[in-house]
Amino acid sequence: MTASVTPLRLETARVALLRVDETTDERRAEVRVFLQWEGEDHVGVVAGDPAASGRAGLVAAATLRAVASLDDQDYRLVDTSTAQSGGATIALVVVEDPDGGRPLVGTTVIDEDNRQVAFAKASLDAVNRRLGHHG
Repeated sequence: MTASVTPLRLETARVALLRVDETTDERRAEVRVFLQWEGEDHVGVVAGDPAASGRAGLVAAATLRAVASLDDQDYRLVDTSTAQSGGATIALVVVEDPDGGRPLVGTTVIDEDNRQVAFAKASLDAVNRRLGHHG
């Protein structure tokens, strides 16, 4: 008996999330997201309102800014939100496709110990497949 083997496409290397740093005072929050890709570090920095309700958006925007430094694409954040599914809280990030196609969507389960990291991971999830095509 002969079996047919279909070659599998190897997954391209993914961007590594190194860390998310936040500094906050009563007037301003600043988020720095540190990524690594192909041995190089990339940092995205965004500042904005210090309200906790807006922090997910700052993290996602900082992540996309760091991605732009390695990809030369302008990924614009559309929205961040959360959802409940299967007993877990899910971080959702919607990003505008720079090529004008369907929005790019990323998700990840939120770890309550570090909620902001989930929004960085969801942002990367939204754009990682595109990075393999542009990088």
